Amino acid sequence: MTKWLERFETGLTYLGVVAVVAMTCLGTVDAASRYLLNSPIAGAYEITEKYLMAAAIFPGFAAAYRGGAFIRVTFCVDMLPDAVKAWTYVLAQGLSLAFCALLVYATAQQSMRVTADATTLSTLPWLLAPGYWLAPLGLGFLSLLMLIDLRHAYSGETPMFQSEEAAL
Repeated sequence: MTKWLERFETGLTYLGVVAVVAMTCLGTVDAASRYLLNSPIAGAYEITEKYLMAAAIFPGFAAAYRGGAFIRVTFCVDMLPDAVKAWTYVLAQGLSLAFCALLVYATAQQSMRVTADATTLSTLPWLLAPGYWLAPLGLGFLSLLMLIDLRHAYSGETPMFQSEEAAL
């Protein structure tokens, strides 16, 4: 199971990287054609906004979680006794998981609405649904990783609680 999760995470990370490169190239070519040829690329803004930005952000959540890149405020928790600190870790992991699951539900509901309406971009006849489904996909995978790591929360051995030095 771990091999599959790592491969899926790697695939999502590559999707995000490809989206950033595509966004950069499309923006550069659009700006150059707009100012040099006075002929912008039709739909470049919408493609960037509706597809590429979502593909650059949401699939990368799992890699950010695994790398310890999420914000941690630890100055109060560091002063707690070890037993209390351990239960604080479990509570924080559980609340984070619950919030992430709520976001999965909300983004999936929005994605279903957009899919049912068959809404398209204003300048191109492309469906909006694929871009919307990237949010529940990325958040769902993040929720799965957080759920798997919940069993390690008591010991503080999850990416959410590792020190900044360990993340580097």
